[in-house]
Amino acid sequence: MPEYLKTVCISWGLAALCAMAEPSKANAEYPDFYSGDTTKGIDFVQSVKVLAPAYGSNVQGDVTVVFTAPGMRRAVARCWQQPTPEHPGSFGHDSVLADLELDAETGRGLFVFHADDFPNGPVTVRIQTRDGGSRQDYCELQLYNLGGKPWKQGIPPQDPPGAKGMRLVFSDDFDGPLSISKDGAGACYAAHKTGGGDFSGWPFSDPLGENEPFGQFGTYLRIHASKPVATGGRTGILSSLRADGTGVCVPVPSYFECRFLCHSAPGSWGAFWTLTKGTIGMDRRDPGYDELRAAGCDELDVIECYGGYGSRNPNHGGGYGITTHFWGQDKTRPSWSVEKLADGSANPDYRPNHFWPDTLKLGGKSSWSWTFHTYGLAITERDTVYYFDDIEVGRHPTGPVSLSQPAWFLINYAIGGISGWPIDMARYENSSDMWVDYVRVYCGCALPPEVTVNGFAGTVPALVTCSNATSGAVICYTLDGSDPTKESARYKAPVPVSKPAVFKAAAFAEGLKASPVVKVPVKTAPGVKGSIGVNFMSSDDVSQRFAPTEVAGIGETAQGFWNNLPPGEKGLPKLLDNDGGETAVSLSVEGEAKPERGEDWGFNGSDSKLKRGNLASNPQLVFRGIPYPSYDVVVHLGAGIHNVQGDISAKAGGTIQGYAFNYAWNGGKHVAAAKSAGAEEPDANNYAVFRRLSGSELEVVMKWRGGKGWTGIAAVQIIPCD
Repeated sequence: MPEYLKTVCISWGLAALCAMAEPSKANAEYPDFYSGDTTKGIDFVQSVKVLAPAYGSNVQGDVTVVFTAPGMRRAVARCWQQPTPEHPGSFGHDSVLADLELDAETGRGLFVFHADDFPNGPVTVRIQTRDGGSRQDYCELQLYNLGGKPWKQGIPPQDPPGAKGMRLVFSDDFDGPLSISKDGAGACYAAHKTGGGDFSGWPFSDPLGENEPFGQFGTYLRIHASKPVATGGRTGILSSLRADGTGVCVPVPSYFECRFLCHSAPGSWGAFWTLTKGTIGMDRRDPGYDELRAAGCDELDVIECYGGYGSRNPNHGGGYGITTHFWGQDKTRPSWSVEKLADGSANPDYRPNHFWPDTLKLGGKSSWSWTFHTYGLAITERDTVYYFDDIEVGRHPTGPVSLSQPAWFLINYAIGGISGWPIDMARYENSSDMWVDYVRVYCGCALPPEVTVNGFAGTVPALVTCSNATSGAVICYTLDGSDPTKESARYKAPVPVSKPAVFKAAAFAEGLKASPVVKVPVKTAPGVKGSIGVNFMSSDDVSQRFAPTEVAGIGETAQGFWNNLPPGEKGLPKLLDNDGGETAVSLSVEGEAKPERGEDWGFNGSDSKLKRGNLASNPQLVFRGIPYPSYDVVVHLGAGIHNVQGDISAKAGGTIQGYAFNYAWNGGKHVAAAKSAGAEEPDANNYAVFRRLSGSELEVVMKWRGGKGWTGIAAVQIIPCD
């Protein structure tokens, strides 16, 4: 290398660009968000503009790179290269593509990038310029090399050292079709932060939403951030835990690893991190819900890479952030994580839980935006350890929440957002990419069994089914309150349970620790014994069809074992009661009874599902074979987007009761009809109760008075009286 070039590289190629100001804390939980220093990065100006090839384009062979940098005198271009005979190191090396004097008037420059000499797949060409004084610029040209040499692509055959003693339980090489949906339903990943709290300035998009952010190229996942004119921008996140609580979520000891390449641009914020599961997927009525919610959550940020050079930007250099957040644990956070004692003195047991590794001093000495790296996290019973390219870069004791709860992972490419620093992607035409090579997860114990309870303990026994994803594992269970051991009953087929109990299960596998014990209550049916409920559906899918143990309804009459009537069906021959028992009661649907989709009208959870399907607008329902001497009838109403009025009546044993209804917004509250049928101005309501009816045949009739919208019957309950 010429002496002049050595001087350039030392004086302003690496040293100047990688110098970092002392960070100032934006808040106590995010010490890696910078603020307050208005002088940091003021020497950086956006001067470089690449004219060809286009940012993010596919290239091959010899590529002429043309750019302008007005006001700049000299440019050096670089790209990370795989090992060569001259540079055989396994990490690869930084290759100088050009050292140019720029046109004094236009700052124009060009050089040839010999793409075939560099790694196949995503590459970053870095153009660094100076004006001969203090001003400088740094531009990253992201390209996809269709030629080149495959290098370290895909999941390596060997296990990482951080996963010693553990077994691989999940991996994704992203070399095939992607499996992503809005909330994870029917797919491997959710496209939003499960549990809520999307945080990117350019919003995380649904997988098929506007400016679709996810793509599969070669052996890589591309998360594409973009902001077309007149939009708020779009980018992507992958969550391994689905909204229903299923997905990739493992207990300690565990190891998570991801290999990716991220763009450094003002506002870019790529990350790989984990969260403890908490109450996601749990029923709020579960006895352990409140305790688990109160325990808080551990967030382990394996890497947060903050991009961009310039005033008030992170000026990332080779650094990235690692932080453990103890959310909701102000009074219970680990004592070792508190730097000062109550009297202000230093805590002798203090252990840092925030780290800032400098990648330019580690391994191959390359930054996270220059080339691909692996980022790992081991959570053990003793320590939580962070890795960069299998090099330990941080360690602290494992917190109590991480010890007691399984963790799931997230991969995201946020742009701005709660980080607070400005977004300026104009130079890159408001477009930027994060490329993910693979992700894999290990666990040192058998995975917890997945336990499903179908039905309730009663006349018809509940059936408890179990499954486990650990190869070769056996599941053992108990019903007497004791924790299962290898000697406990072995699960072979669904287990019938006739009496209320706590079903406890654990998985055991050779060479692994036993799984955590899963505790699932088997309950008697809620509501009034013998209650019969029918749920009317406008589409036969999970958004409207009730599973046997899903509970919906009002107060003490809420029940499970709803009979689902699919759209187009004209009745059900034998209805089940809320105990799962078959009755002699039948249903016939007559009159104008068109299946229509209803709106939430402020309801959520199972009650929202109950409102989603309706029979509109003048249905007539006939129930026959009712065995109860006396019973109440609850009619749940549903409607479209406009307030509508009408009458609802119930006839049984020669007696008719009727109410006027006015389906209006009630803020997600159940409000009963009170005025008799025919009332000109009924109060706002959304259900009706008919008291103390008798007779084996019941007729429920709705009469719609017309209007802009439509209304219908969402569900009916027949509830025996004492």
